[in-house]
Amino acid sequence: MPAIIKLIGLSVFSIGIVIIGDLRMLLACVAVLLACALLLGADISRLLKMLVPAMPFILIIALFQWLISGPDIALLSFMRMLLLYLAGSIVTITTTEAEFVRAVQALLWPVGKVTGTNLGRDIATMMVLAIAFLPIIKEEHDIIRLAQEARGVSFDGPVQYLKGEIYTIIPLVNAISARADRIAQAMEARCYSIKPER
Repeated sequence: MPAIIKLIGLSVFSIGIVIIGDLRMLLACVAVLLACALLLGADISRLLKMLVPAMPFILIIALFQWLISGPDIALLSFMRMLLLYLAGSIVTITTTEAEFVRAVQALLWPVGKVTGTNLGRDIATMMVLAIAFLPIIKEEHDIIRLAQEARGVSFDGPVQYLKGEIYTIIPLVNAISARADRIAQAMEARCYSIKPER
């Protein structure tokens, strides 16, 4: 399937997920997403592995929603975030980076013409960098978790697991932010920026 069709489908699906306010409809979307994954030939085991580093963030956000807005809103938010992440992951693992960049550039070509910039190229580059960060996040997460376990942090049981992940997420965010800053500085040093075409 062409990458541009996947991206358009992902956009429509994402908008639908945000609009839907019924839990039963969101559960039906899980079945639709699973069917799409099988249709596109996505590796389900790889998909689940990609979900591991994102789950602590999703759970913590859902927990805050629970405390602020109650369990119903928290459950809806959890399902939405889970579906959005899985939908994006399905597209990324069934699309090469080159196909992805070409599709984004094609979709944003009119915007680039209006603004006089390489907006499509720049947004595509940012997306590719975000995709490239996923395995790095997983690796950093595992390293930090092992370090926290060595310091005596327990991950046994749901409550201890959640507490342990909170202790893991804070240094993880710091490490990823530092890595992102280094990449941004390297790109700036190579004069990479959004500039009008000459």
